[in-house]
Amino acid sequence: MSEKEKLVLFLGSADREGVTAKLQAVGSKYKRKMLESSEDNWKTIIRLFDEFEITSVVVKLTNTTFSILSSKNYEVLVDELLTRIAEKPNLFLAHESLITGERSKTHEESLGNLDEYDPELEEEYKFLSMHYSDLFEPPEKMIREKVVGLLEQYNIHLTPYQKNVELSLIASAFIDQNEHNLIFRMYVPSNRMWANEAEKLLQLFRDYLHKVAGLQVRQDQYRTNQGVVYEFFGEEGLNPSVLPQKFNEFSSFMDTCSRDPGNAAALLESTSLNKAEVFQLVDRYGKEARRLHIDLKQEREMKLLTIRHQLESELSEHVRTDHDWQVIDRVVDSTLPSLNSVSSAISVDQKSVVTTNQNLTVNVNPQIIDTVNGVIAQQIIGDQHLGPDAKQLLEIIDQYADQRKTELTSALHELTDTGAKDEDRLVAKHKLKGFLLSVGGKIGDVATGVLQAFIESQLGL
Repeated sequence: MSEKEKLVLFLGSADREGVTAKLQAVGSKYKRKMLESSEDNWKTIIRLFDEFEITSVVVKLTNTTFSILSSKNYEVLVDELLTRIAEKPNLFLAHESLITGERSKTHEESLGNLDEYDPELEEEYKFLSMHYSDLFEPPEKMIREKVVGLLEQYNIHLTPYQKNVELSLIASAFIDQNEHNLIFRMYVPSNRMWANEAEKLLQLFRDYLHKVAGLQVRQDQYRTNQGVVYEFFGEEGLNPSVLPQKFNEFSSFMDTCSRDPGNAAALLESTSLNKAEVFQLVDRYGKEARRLHIDLKQEREMKLLTIRHQLESELSEHVRTDHDWQVIDRVVDSTLPSLNSVSSAISVDQKSVVTTNQNLTVNVNPQIIDTVNGVIAQQIIGDQHLGPDAKQLLEIIDQYADQRKTELTSALHELTDTGAKDEDRLVAKHKLKGFLLSVGGKIGDVATGVLQAFIESQLGL
């Protein structure tokens, strides 16, 4: 059976010249179809997933698309298409007004270019022209909420934009990453707790993927004055969802090498490694794991001591009893990330305020608690001195982001790092805006508005 031809699928007019230039340069095939179309055309779109190997999907939603996605008539087709798309790397773009319901001029400008007429899509444009008068009106609240909730069911995230240039940059970055098979990306602030150990652990993980898991993975990184961006690129066809599972296996394997080398060697029996290679690998990983564990333990102890000394200097006039100091010590120890395994180096708990700790009763002046929070957060987070808005956003990410915590935490750090690449900061901005809009009903309009303004301000807007 012959291999299917690879295809990047654009649903809607996101296939702008700047977006498709890289695809054309490497000879990658792409096709545009419109969701603002008949049920028969939707069936044609779905068949593309059987006829081609769809490598990624970029979707630009419009008001009409929102109506169709919430339509009872399209319900079965919507389920089938979203199921197919969710299995592929995907990017769903929507003008911000479609999500907020607030009509804006930039919405009209972004929709006004139905000038990108494609003769092959004549029937689809006929359908779209029948709904043209409604294009500039944001969907009703009930429809907006239904569509956002529907996409969440398929683990699909909306990325908002305001201008067409933003759409092009976001889509281009997405296409570029997928064409290079980016499977993992993480930003670690300089001097963040366990930052050095995180770098060592990620290097060992790449080595494990190659030697044990048999995967071809390339690791890149670039540094700014405030942090390091780590990127893993996989072999063609490697699903990024494999990485979390492989990292858990790697973390467990490292710990086993340290505690029980014999059992660790037995775990490698099914690999292509010979006995000498197995012995060398287990011995090396055991030594690295023990060294890492000592380094992690000692740095945590140093952080505790540093925090204690700094608090003694700053609170000497306010905290005078041994009992209060004991309470503060317990707060610091319980809030600082715990050391469970070597994987703790990259899974630093983002919660860094006393109010999130439910196991302690803190009867201390709130002003003192604010000082404690600030000192602890600075020691955990590192060189980037995040303000109150950024810290609040970190808390919201920790509470509501689920599997996207690492991605969105990295986006926040990257956004606030003026030395990071402009394109990366723009993409980070829109990821965070999309996340905030998705949880707006949980955190309230006021908090959403304040944090949206903070995000915009980071790029001077």
